[in-house]
Amino acid sequence: MNVWVIGGGLAGSEAALTLADLGFPVTLFEMRPAVMTPAHKTSKLAELVCSNSLGSLSSDNAKGELLFELKVLGSFLVNLAFEARIGGDKALVVDRELFSTLVEDAVRSHRNITVARAEITEVPEDVPCIIAPGPLIKEDLLHFLEEREGRCEAQYYDATSPSILTETIDMDYAFWGNRFGEGSDYLNVPLSKEEYYWFVEQLLNAREAHRHDFDKLDAFFERCLPVEEIARRGKESLAFGPMRPTGLAIPERFRDVHAVIQLRKENASGTILNMVGFQTGISHTNQISIFRQLPAFKNAVFVRLGQIHQNRFLPGVVNKFFQSKTNRLWFYAGQFTGTEGYLESIAGGLWAGINLARLLVGEELIPLPEESMLGGLVTYIEQSLPEVKQPMGVNWGLVPPAEGKKSERKQKRVDRARMAIEYAAGELDRVT
Repeated sequence: MNVWVIGGGLAGSEAALTLADLGFPVTLFEMRPAVMTPAHKTSKLAELVCSNSLGSLSSDNAKGELLFELKVLGSFLVNLAFEARIGGDKALVVDRELFSTLVEDAVRSHRNITVARAEITEVPEDVPCIIAPGPLIKEDLLHFLEEREGRCEAQYYDATSPSILTETIDMDYAFWGNRFGEGSDYLNVPLSKEEYYWFVEQLLNAREAHRHDFDKLDAFFERCLPVEEIARRGKESLAFGPMRPTGLAIPERFRDVHAVIQLRKENASGTILNMVGFQTGISHTNQISIFRQLPAFKNAVFVRLGQIHQNRFLPGVVNKFFQSKTNRLWFYAGQFTGTEGYLESIAGGLWAGINLARLLVGEELIPLPEESMLGGLVTYIEQSLPEVKQPMGVNWGLVPPAEGKKSERKQKRVDRARMAIEYAAGELDRVT
């Protein structure tokens, strides 16, 4: 039986590869390039539209734990991400172009996958399907799913940050270095207190690119706030947030360093750098004008400018298997379910793919242990209420607290999560 996967993002690509590898013929629908979104720049599968970091590699970090669990469960995209990894930082940072190319090649070369470049506006009730349209879903499909599921969408605003040609940055006003450790994966542009306050003032007075309902801060996703919104919360907010100089070994030639702008390699060659944590909705003209008044960026050439886009998801429509509560043949995955983050999207595609495969061969659907990070995320999404207006990324609050001495709890919950996911992997056995 042919399976549909709607959406060629991270979740959809992972789901398609998972199902195809288990022997199911898959048609993967992707509307780009015929129908583009405000955030995508290419027609490639699994395009990373925001940061090029998939999160921490640290074992005690929630992202690091999810990454471990996805490797245990056999995630295709996680393996490809390590192939596209750049830098020696304690994070899984990838060359975004190479990563998308690797995913595209893996999907297109799989004998069980057919890629259909077409927009889907309705889903047949009797077709096994994984619905992973992403948060930039088009109106027709959104309204169809709202009607079928009896739910209303939730909305929030997300933003992207600028990227600059490395060779156009004046290195006399910058230095390479990582926070709290060895390495030189980040370019740091220090600002004095005077420069910082000037910069904040410029952000506050800059014209926004689009006049939506942006004055309502709860419409933004808290973990991806535009820098101008952070600045509105207080003039020191950025200095204690994405521009904090904490943990940097600052060269002696820089004095009175009150804040830093950090940039991270966007490709393996390091020819493009992305501003870390500098999501913004300021007009493109103002972005260029403001940044070029800083000495380091006087001659900067911007290959990508920040922008804001509206995201949507449909809360409360899935059970613990990411299966629709109204149609047993439909599964959902990715940010449209209410998850947030690259790894979380990959996880959703993998989990939905495993469960749809088990359903189609008549196997029991086995829930994940809540002690695992993925199990905690799945439980949260299953139990999310219709009034939930913010997506959820992984964090240790999603799993039950560990018992014992306070100094031992962090390691205990990591050990417990890893035992739980390894047990679950054995039970699931990836469908043979």
